Amino acid sequence: MEILTSIYALLAGGQGINPKIDSIAFRLHCGATTAALLAASAALTTRHLVGNPIDCIHTRDIPEDVLNTYCWIHSTFTVAGEAGAYPGVRSSGNSPRRYGKYYQWVAFTLFLQVRSLMVRV
Repeated sequence: MEILTSIYALLAGGQGINPKIDSIAFRLHCGATTAALLAASAALTTRHLVGNPIDCIHTRDIPEDVLNTYCWIHSTFTVAGEAGAYPGVRSSGNSPRRYGKYYQWVAFTLFLQVRSLMVRV
């Protein structure tokens, strides 16, 4: 009798049929991932608006806020200091600089990932 009811509902336009093709683990994963990425995006955005998103190493010659603004707008790089990680352990010769150009876009990228997870297929 249940089969006839389902067939009748299907012929009547699909009313009352709500199939779920996702498992509970998949739905939980999507919800938890969305919540975690949204929380990370909110935390980063808050730090950008309220706090100081980047701290550049500076000398007394240049004001701190000026140099931090410069570092925020332009790419920054990391160089090894005079002291190594452990006595006798240092990079050899001229080590390449490691550039970091991601500061401004991290919060936006996390938000776009959240939006992509919220889209229902």
